[in-house]
Amino acid sequence: MPADNRRPEVHLRVLVPEDAGWVATMDRKSATSMARPIGFVEDRLHEELEAGAWANDTRFGWAIIIDGATAGFALVVDGDGRDAEVLLRIGPKARGRGAGREVLRHLADHHFSASPELLRLTGRAHEHNVPMQRVFNAAGFRMEARYRDSFPQGDGTAASEWGYALTRADWEAGRHRSPESGYDLHGLSFELEETIEGAEPTGLLVKFLQEGRRVIGRYTADHQLDGEAAGILSGDVLRYRFVHTAEDGTHVEEVLGRGRARLQRREDGRLEIVDKWSDERGAHGQQVLLQRVTGG
Repeated sequence: MPADNRRPEVHLRVLVPEDAGWVATMDRKSATSMARPIGFVEDRLHEELEAGAWANDTRFGWAIIIDGATAGFALVVDGDGRDAEVLLRIGPKARGRGAGREVLRHLADHHFSASPELLRLTGRAHEHNVPMQRVFNAAGFRMEARYRDSFPQGDGTAASEWGYALTRADWEAGRHRSPESGYDLHGLSFELEETIEGAEPTGLLVKFLQEGRRVIGRYTADHQLDGEAAGILSGDVLRYRFVHTAEDGTHVEEVLGRGRARLQRREDGRLEIVDKWSDERGAHGQQVLLQRVTGG
């Protein structure tokens, strides 16, 4: 069946005791290896909702309604009156259409309006949970921290999380509702698909962060270490400067340069980047990078 590309109609309503059953079920079913279940138990949650434990100054629970159907829930936990953390759970069938972004926008409008002392709405995303990272970014939240080894995993190891925040100043400026403008590279990774001209950086992998038009790409290749490119995205063109450490046997050299990359979308939905670069040593080249698709 063709994909439904309509923008979803999103509403929020306060959780009531009768919601306890589906919320507990949704908590289990929407959980993944990168988003742990909260651990709701239906009877206990019913009692908490009846007592108003999820509609007070420190905790608030919302039902998420997408296109008229209940599709998930959101929690806002306010620890000290100044910072509040958002936890978002949307069922698998409702994902991928921008609903998460709209939920965060609604939450920001309500909680900043209702709580004059609130300064920041925050949230975390597993380091490999690219969809959630992009949801935060699209709703005006900015990545401001990396919490190392903060997420216990099933195999006994720990993963890192990215920390995001929307400030009151961001909200007052309407940053959370800024219109979509061009391409969003935040959280995406690209691999080398083709070298058109110049040396071939085998094993090249680029991971992007984006804030508005400002873009940072961190990259490595077989003989390139600690690479970072920073630039401005205008429409479909990214102009940037880069620096990395080049290794050639026992010789190590810091390389600086600049480039111009053009973005376009393929028929399968993935982005590709046609990149032309030159460095201060006089070397130059052209290559095609393709968006990396990972499972999970």
